[in-house]
This record gives sequence, C-alpha cells and structure tokens, in this order.
Amino acid sequence: MRFNKHMIDLLREIRRRVPSHQKPAIKLANPELISELYDALEQSRDSICKVLIREFIEQNRSLDEPLYDLKASEKMSFTKTPQAEKIKDERPKRVYRGQIIEA
Repeated sequence: MRFNKHMIDLLREIRRRVPSHQKPAIKLANPELISELYDALEQSRDSICKVLIREFIEQNRSLDEPLYDLKASEKMSFTKTPQAEKIKDERPKRVYRGQIIEA
C-alpha cells in the first residue's frame, strides 16, 4: 500500500480521534488497515472522525494503481547503448573551478 503526505496526516488525526481500544490496530504498518478503518467507521460516533476515515479510504482508492506494469516491464530492456558509453568517455577527467584541467 502506498501513502502520500496527506494520507499520513489523515491517519494521524484518525488515530488521535478513535477510542483507545482501536488505536493499536490503526497503524501504517498494519496490512489490514483498511478493514480496521471500516470497523472504526461503523463504530464511531464522532462525525469528524467518520469524515476523515471516508477521505482516507477515497485517497487510498485513487492511489490503488499498481506500482509498475508487469507487461511493460517484460518489454523493457536495460542494455547500455553505444551513445551512453561514448558520452561517458568524453567527459572531462578533472575540473577545477569550472575549468577543464585534463581532457
């Protein structure tokens, strides 16, 4: 699961507002975080907490894209091109205050 800064801030506020018996389950490291948040949403009487939980879940749905495309990664090749090797050889070996000393 991926988190952005806004989601982390939301989770901190949610954790602050939920009852003490639910706090141990509401952590970023918990793989069952979303199901725990649904449980907290059902049990909560605090309307602000409910809004925060809903917002967190919606943010999670929008970020629920795969980190990489497996089919696209099979097609990609990471071999060095001759141009990259040529550019590496053309770089100056030593620069002092912006001037080339050895070429």
